[in-house]
Amino acid sequence: MDNNEIQLWKKIPVDIFINYIIPYSYKKIDNYLLNDIRNFVFDYRMIVNYYFFDLNEYCLLTDIISFCNSQTLCNFIKKSFIDVLDRNITLKQLSLDKKYNFIKQNFYYNVIVKTDMKIKFLFSLLTPFERTQFINQYIIEYYE
Repeated sequence: MDNNEIQLWKKIPVDIFINYIIPYSYKKIDNYLLNDIRNFVFDYRMIVNYYFFDLNEYCLLTDIISFCNSQTLCNFIKKSFIDVLDRNITLKQLSLDKKYNFIKQNFYYNVIVKTDMKIKFLFSLLTPFERTQFINQYIIEYYE
């Protein structure tokens, strides 16, 4: 540690360090969460390799939106898309109208803005099973 880091550690009160920091450093991470992270990384690399080399990131985003919206690309937003977005803590607290506006602003009107971030955001909200379904429907079945 350099001198700046040591100075920062000295500023933390001992009770905060003992009661709030140390317990998290020894707490075991849930295996389900670890598996989900591994699955996400593996699946994300797979889709990026497929889409970014054979197609492009806009095709990937469009396919993920379609998948989340029950295979519908039109401006009609289905409940399945809202259900996926509700997995995000911040979006879950929004009213239904604000969720619709969020979807329209970010996934219909401004698709080409921050595309990579939107892909990661939506793909991370999918469960491992849904990510597998996406790969099966949009990559594997395409080659068959």
